Amino acid sequence: MRCIFLDRDGTITVDRNYSNKIEDIEIIGDPTYELFLLKRLGFYIIVVSNQAGVYYGYHTLEDVERFNSEISKRLFGLIDDFFFCPHDKTGSCGCRKPKRGLIDKALEKYKIDLSLSYVIGDKSSDVELGKNIGAKTILVLTGHGKKELKQAYPDFISEDITSALRLIIEEAKKEIFPLCLDFQGKKLQGVLDKKIKGTYLRENPDTSEGKAEKIKIKINTPIEEGEFEITEVIPTLPTDFIVGLRKNELKIDSESKKE
Repeated sequence: MRCIFLDRDGTITVDRNYSNKIEDIEIIGDPTYELFLLKRLGFYIIVVSNQAGVYYGYHTLEDVERFNSEISKRLFGLIDDFFFCPHDKTGSCGCRKPKRGLIDKALEKYKIDLSLSYVIGDKSSDVELGKNIGAKTILVLTGHGKKELKQAYPDFISEDITSALRLIIEEAKKEIFPLCLDFQGKKLQGVLDKKIKGTYLRENPDTSEGKAEKIKIKINTPIEEGEFEITEVIPTLPTDFIVGLRKNELKIDSESKKE
């Protein structure tokens, strides 16, 4: 699946210099709508951050977790998970960005295709992390972003998190198509994805007596039609279902070229 890995301080929230006090939380802009839409398009939203303040004794692990929980609350639960490194940059841990340890933890828990993912942050370490894992990178100009421009070489530059998410939405429109369908008496909302392989469902299908062993989703759209056998049920899936397109060339593409 696709994923957006977000830095925290300076990207989602105003950077308060090692603060993990609830009263210091200030969300940068209002990315709620964009986060919601991207989850509907099948993206996981995961925060990965360095929190060396734990190492220095400014706050505890529990303080960071409470801070993250409050961010999740203020963003209406749209963030799937938080992973953070509590170590100092002089240490030998494998989780401090730009090392990929936090990403590997996420991969243990979620089915993610890094080549279809993004890393968004305000530091060169975020950009380097993205390059280390083969994801696309976006440097935001909030936080340390403007100062980091000289040493960061991202794929994209955006004013803030909201504009970065909008950029991803525009890119996603080329490869992801929203779809509603009836499945076993339920109305589901999901997507057809040009780059995903397989068919994935969030809820377990009804396999009671009288149901076929191989459960399939029936698609009938201008760009794809037919029955798709469910590859895997993933309870954490960001949307009800994700169907990978079987056709190499979409009809919609060829039609648009004629115009």
